[in-house]
Amino acid sequence: MITDRLSLASDIAPESGSKTLDSKVQNSLPPARLVQTVIGALAVRDTATSLTGDTIVLWPSILANYQIYQVPIEAWIGRHRLVVIDGPGHGDSGPAPEPFTMKQCGQAMSEILDELGVSTPAIIVGCSWGGLVAGEFAIDYPSRTKAVVMLNTPIHNKKSGLKLSDRFVVWGARWLHKSRVYQDGVARSFFLQKTCEQGGPMMDAFRQHLQRANGAALARSVRSVMLEREPLAPRLRAITTPTLFIAGRFDRMYLPETLRDAVLSMPRGRFKVIDTSHISVADEPEQTVSLINNFIATL
Repeated sequence: MITDRLSLASDIAPESGSKTLDSKVQNSLPPARLVQTVIGALAVRDTATSLTGDTIVLWPSILANYQIYQVPIEAWIGRHRLVVIDGPGHGDSGPAPEPFTMKQCGQAMSEILDELGVSTPAIIVGCSWGGLVAGEFAIDYPSRTKAVVMLNTPIHNKKSGLKLSDRFVVWGARWLHKSRVYQDGVARSFFLQKTCEQGGPMMDAFRQHLQRANGAALARSVRSVMLEREPLAPRLRAITTPTLFIAGRFDRMYLPETLRDAVLSMPRGRFKVIDTSHISVADEPEQTVSLINNFIATL
């Protein structure tokens, strides 16, 4: 065990003071704290006093921080204990010391829950990258997993067939992340056109996160997630806990028809397609939260 594992993220990373979130979320979430893990120091926000419901662990997508979950946080704050994590190189988290695997991300989640004293099985919710982490966690720590929610998760590895837009996301992360060209390009890959055009606090937070990121740390994480990961699809059958998989009908990066059969091979998998692009929790946040709430009610 590493001593002095917890420290205030605001003492190390610049993003804790962001004012882009709705005031309800900003005022309700506690300050981020850094927890040392196998993949570096990760920023964690834990509503430990909200003990009336389940413990829900949230891990966001690549190129986004916890603010991508603005609407779910608003819906669940005070009803569930929320453990909200920024991935390495993202948000208030430090850089990963070296390239990492999705299995190591799952290990890091377990280390965080150990540090926070979470002993009961948790509901693991992950968007894209976060969905991969949720799957790995459920495989390696079934006794700690009550249920899994995988949002727009790239369960196949597309390294050999990346589209031009995917390559732009990967190779631009190091040098172009502060540019409007890169931010707009990623937004077009991730979100529906209407989401981009409407803007609002979540989209502002998404752009500001990229603007403030450390390019080298961001690029290391993007390569680990998008290029170098082991495919999850062949191992989905090993996830025995109830699992809800939500896919975007208009997701150009990961088409729903390429995901359905693998998800339905899971012993307790449920597959839902909604009218979104790659980040359903941003394109249709209320519908996404409603589907998750209905799923939780069946557990």
